[in-house]
Amino acid sequence: MTESSGAVHDIDANDVVELRFELRQPDWQDAFRGRAQVPQGVKARLLGLLGPLLFGAAVLILTRDGLVAGATFCGMLLGLPLRRGVMAARQARAGAPLGPWRATVADSGDGIRFAGTDMEVRRGWGSLGGYVETAAGFVLLNPAPHRLVVLYLPKRALSALGIDRLREMLDGRLNRYGRYAPRH
Repeated sequence: MTESSGAVHDIDANDVVELRFELRQPDWQDAFRGRAQVPQGVKARLLGLLGPLLFGAAVLILTRDGLVAGATFCGMLLGLPLRRGVMAARQARAGAPLGPWRATVADSGDGIRFAGTDMEVRRGWGSLGGYVETAAGFVLLNPAPHRLVVLYLPKRALSALGIDRLREMLDGRLNRYGRYAPRH
């Protein structure tokens, strides 16, 4: 990304979109919220309840009190939404020492290059399963069945033209999920 006369240019002559940014806790929260928009099967949803259910069963066995076990199970279910914030804080703390990031997205076979101060990762288009666009960024995901967050590209690191070009590249190469997904 270069700056000349106050204008930000994030698309180079080879039609490669480049982003420079630092990932913060709100970015990770947005990434996990975006990931939650991806449709899950019944099996995946039931597996999410397995932990609270097993913990409630253990409490029931240890206390022999159904009311306490039921309250424990309900309390854990109510705490599940808080998990996303805790995970985002951990990711932000873990990534902070890695410094600022630079990502280049090419429509060619190169795919996406993601570089920090001490590391560089290249992901070909075939290794990505899809993406979710949120109001603040693009969440790139692994292929099914897990669709874990691979990379978060914040829109604040792009101009309006860069956002449109990145969206066009991602739409041409990956499945789009979530609220902004095209309806068939």
